[in-house]
Amino acid sequence: MRCSSGKIQYDSQHLAEDALIDQHIYKGFAEHQGPQNVYECRDCGYWHMTSRNAERLPRLQEMIDSGELKRKQNASQWERRF
Repeated sequence: MRCSSGKIQYDSQHLAEDALIDQHIYKGFAEHQGPQNVYECRDCGYWHMTSRNAERLPRLQEMIDSGELKRKQNASQWERRF
């Protein structure tokens, strides 16, 4: 069943968080762009990404702070060139 929000549905919080981080790596979002966190939907019971949450996903913040996200974004860009 599709969610009335029209957003992509993830079966678990972990899957939604992994997808959020993957999007930041692949799409190369700047620090305050793109989805920032995930939430469990009251309508469908699945997990969705949101860019409206004031609190950034802790795993994403750790990757930004350590420079890991930028390194993975650069590696992703190089992989797509080949």
